[in-house]
This record gives sequence, C-alpha cells and structure tokens, in this order.
Amino acid sequence: MNRYEHYDDAKLLQHYYQDGNNQYLGELLQRYTMLLLGVCMKYLKNEEKAKDAVQQIFMKVITELPKYRVTYFKSWLYTIARNHCLMH
Repeated sequence: MNRYEHYDDAKLLQHYYQDGNNQYLGELLQRYTMLLLGVCMKYLKNEEKAKDAVQQIFMKVITELPKYRVTYFKSWLYTIARNHCLMH
C-alpha cells in the first residue's frame, strides 16, 4: 500500500512546499506518468520519443516547481508537457 494514496494533489503540494521533501513530488509524478506519456504520444507520435520526453518533463518539473506556487498540479503538469512536446 502506498503511504500517500489517501492524500489528494493539493495536500501533497502543501507538504512539498512546507518541507521540500521530494517524496511528495515523486508521488505526484508517479500519479500522472501515464497522463504524461499519453500527452507526449499525442504530439510526438513515437513511443521512444514520448518516453524520453516524459523523463525530460520530470526533470523540468523538479527544477521549476519550487519556483512557483502551483495550485492545480495536474493542469500545470499538462501545460508543461504540452508545451515541451510542441517544441520537439
């Protein structure tokens, strides 16, 4: 059983911003890995490129999230993914 599965996105973000623990961010990214892959497949139409893009998006999220106060993680993540894939 996942110890954070009962946390919603907002609670995970709150905890992440409070103590900077990457476990919370990891849980959020894990929740939306398939969404990211789907978005990347939609735009890139190539599975290997899509998987590479997901990894690049993960790295971007890790560096960018601390700079912003994100309220709706899923929407923010989707926008990051779409913009990334449109540029590649």
